Amino acid sequence: LKAFLYVAACLRKCLEAMASHFARTFRGAHWPAAAAAAAAAATFPSTPLAHPAAPTSCDAAPPPMAPRQHARITCFGEAMIRYTPDPEQTAGASQFASRWLRAIGGAELNMTVALSRLGWGGRAQWISVVPSGILGDDFMQVLRQAYPDGKGEENLRLVRREEGDVGIYHVWPREHQLAYQRHRSIFGLMDPEWFGEQFWTKTLSEPEEPVPTVSVLHLTGITPQITSNTHKAWWKALKAARRLKEVGKPLIVTLDINHRPALGSWEDLWLMVEPHIGTLDLLVLSIGDLVNIGKLLNVSEAAGVASVDIPKGLEEGARELDRCLQRGLKAVQQRLGHRTNLAVTCKLRDPSTSTKEPPLQLRWSMVCPKGGEPISSFTTYVLQRPVEEIGGGDSWLSGLIDGLVGIPEVAPEAPNWSETTWLAALQRGDMLAVLKQQVVGDFSNVEASQLEDALASHKVLGAAQIF
Repeated sequence: LKAFLYVAACLRKCLEAMASHFARTFRGAHWPAAAAAAAAAATFPSTPLAHPAAPTSCDAAPPPMAPRQHARITCFGEAMIRYTPDPEQTAGASQFASRWLRAIGGAELNMTVALSRLGWGGRAQWISVVPSGILGDDFMQVLRQAYPDGKGEENLRLVRREEGDVGIYHVWPREHQLAYQRHRSIFGLMDPEWFGEQFWTKTLSEPEEPVPTVSVLHLTGITPQITSNTHKAWWKALKAARRLKEVGKPLIVTLDINHRPALGSWEDLWLMVEPHIGTLDLLVLSIGDLVNIGKLLNVSEAAGVASVDIPKGLEEGARELDRCLQRGLKAVQQRLGHRTNLAVTCKLRDPSTSTKEPPLQLRWSMVCPKGGEPISSFTTYVLQRPVEEIGGGDSWLSGLIDGLVGIPEVAPEAPNWSETTWLAALQRGDMLAVLKQQVVGDFSNVEASQLEDALASHKVLGAAQIF
């Protein structure tokens, strides 16, 4: 009995220490109070767990993560100003004014911020066009503060400044609505010769260093559908990347479909993407993309995902969805001719969740390597209550890329990663997405040590922990 009571007491101290640790780790200076409260609390069961962590090490700081000096990423795309109603707004001085939260975001930009905080520093570069003048100056100042050093000089050194406007968009989280205003954006009105093939060849070839460097070019399906000019610049980046890879440049090319219906049809986007599949080392799809490919290319296993009968119960439903997605992804890989690695991010929401609290959802992901069977992280899925709906996908891909080329021990495998490396990278992406969605705004502020802490904790607690 004394031994049992001792173990129980140790377990209680361990769980209390871990809860305290997560509260400190994820407390954010820019969160609304309600969001901070929801994000800081990790939910633990009241019953003892089978394999608790040692009480003496629960709150210990992990060893410092090595900077990603061997890896570099270049992301090309537009960023916009985002406005969201202030959830803590109270009656103000005037009935004719309301308060909105202003932030900046863009899929490609978000990834450079996330990776810079995971140890990539100035080697995570964003290429874009930003207005000159006071509007652009203010825009850039906000961007600089998003990077760990508060300056972002290396991260933003290739941003071009030209006369024009910046796009804006409004988000209404409760209504699940977004509205974009980008018709006069200087990014959309760019001269494609600013980013010609010579520019991309030089940019993706630098720097020439004695230390072996793995370079990553990341693009999305957003850019080619903004205007014909942005499509040309995007196309030239891929053309230059293909030629560099043909002469042996250690370059990894990733593309997230990230379709935006307001910019054009999915079929039009696929016509732009499909010719470049052979250049890619990773093509990221949503579940909807997988279904669309199935319909377009007559792959019944993928098209049928849209009509799968999901069993009741969050875990049971997710397990069946995972099975169907793996089958559909494998069939699409075969239809596309095994030309690139295909990844899908997955999440399933509990329909019984109260509307008064952040929804409970289960998150995992999978990849079908071009030469193998699907690999899924479902067995280590993460339960979360996202405070912020936007930015999870960008953070997931940032974590995945960090796991594939950012960690020095596995980077030499690129682009022929082992099953073990793929699974660890998927888990890393899942967790970074979960942690980011506890913070309001597009950017991830998660440091490498925080990510490692969360992964270690989840390895012990598993589904008993809700982020």
